[in-house]
Amino acid sequence: MLLSLSISAAFLMEALDSTIIVSAIPAIAANFGVQALRVNLAISLYLVTLAAMIPASGWLADRFGAKRVFLWAMAGFMVTSIVAALSQSLEMLVGMRVLQAVAGAFMTPVGRLLLIRAAPKEQLAAAIAWMSMPTLIGPVLGPLVGGYIVTYADWRWIFAVKMPFGIAGIIYAARLLPADDAGVAHRFDVIGFSFCALFLGATQLVLDQLVHVSLPLPAIVALVVIMPMAGGSFLVHARRSAKPALDLSLLKLRLFNIGFFAGGLSRIGFNALPFLLQLQLQIGFGWSAAHAGSVVFIVAAGALVLKPLMRRVLARFGFRTTLVGNALIGAAATAALGFATPQTPLAVIVMLVFVFGLNRSLQFNTTNTLLFADIPKERQSASTSLGGVGQQLSMGLGISIAAVLVAQLQNLGVTAPASAMSCAIFIIAGLTALSGLYFLKLDPADGAAVSHHRAVLQRS
Repeated sequence: MLLSLSISAAFLMEALDSTIIVSAIPAIAANFGVQALRVNLAISLYLVTLAAMIPASGWLADRFGAKRVFLWAMAGFMVTSIVAALSQSLEMLVGMRVLQAVAGAFMTPVGRLLLIRAAPKEQLAAAIAWMSMPTLIGPVLGPLVGGYIVTYADWRWIFAVKMPFGIAGIIYAARLLPADDAGVAHRFDVIGFSFCALFLGATQLVLDQLVHVSLPLPAIVALVVIMPMAGGSFLVHARRSAKPALDLSLLKLRLFNIGFFAGGLSRIGFNALPFLLQLQLQIGFGWSAAHAGSVVFIVAAGALVLKPLMRRVLARFGFRTTLVGNALIGAAATAALGFATPQTPLAVIVMLVFVFGLNRSLQFNTTNTLLFADIPKERQSASTSLGGVGQQLSMGLGISIAAVLVAQLQNLGVTAPASAMSCAIFIIAGLTALSGLYFLKLDPADGAAVSHHRAVLQRS
């Protein structure tokens, strides 16, 4: 558990960093004397760089040692965070955010790889549950902490608040992680990485434009053209390369394939609701940002409560029943929140948010465990790179789809913000339910060595 928690410090820093800055945009703009719209560069370029650099993480871990890369990436993330806090201009802040993203792109996939290598298969589910906790808490904790910091202190503290977690993580990871094996010297796929980075970067920027248009039309058109060209070029190149930047042949492994695609669809729905709920409570119901943030943060409470229960749930029901049933229950909780109105008792909203938090945590942890349940050791680094890219894109898609749904519903005549957001929540509930049906492709016995599914083990 200590090893999982030390690695999870990296995930918490990255998850906080992706969301906490949103609350500080007006304060940063006022401090630097620029329009708030320009500060969006510090967010969009961070996400673009993060997505584009992830494919290099597996090669770096193989070449220089996963432990070494992880510790240097954590240290680099912390140093660039401190310099970002000391920025004297928007240009300097954006530059530090890009360097932070480079460190983050190496930090989290390599941390996941280290845990997969260190944890015995029978303990993998519990280890991933502890490691994944920050990715569940960070997106709802960031806006809450950021809002209070900006309200009661200087915005620069949003970059410093992560430092204690990083220091503790480095100390314990350095002590607990086993020494690196000798590095594997194989050629880095520069061509494939370039195509992959172009595709992922363009995709992330297009997703960003769906949420908030910040680029001129010719640039958006160019990005839309680059996406299929770069993606198609990478597919052609990957078929010919022995060691491609992203090993798409992993998708031929049935459990990885289901975890990647069904898990991605599931993440879209489960990541979209906290975003929509925050808007609904503030804009639709007229709540304050602090009040709304406090209620949405209850999602994290569900994640905390689930930790001691996850192993029992998996052992009792197995991957198939857990993922299908939990997705349907999560969809029902999502739809129920869509029916909420300003007159709905606070206790009812809190209860529904808490249940949703349980569902979200169980689905993410179980999907992450399924993804790596049958990966051969020699392909673990490649699997964490491809899995990391899928998770990054699905998280961005969740927020983008939610924002586009609200905008388009209002364009179609659903003019009341509360009504548009409720309709969007219902659609997201449908996507979540659809992901549950995708998990029906699993067999009851799949992953039993990891889940300890009692019914299967007793029969064998």
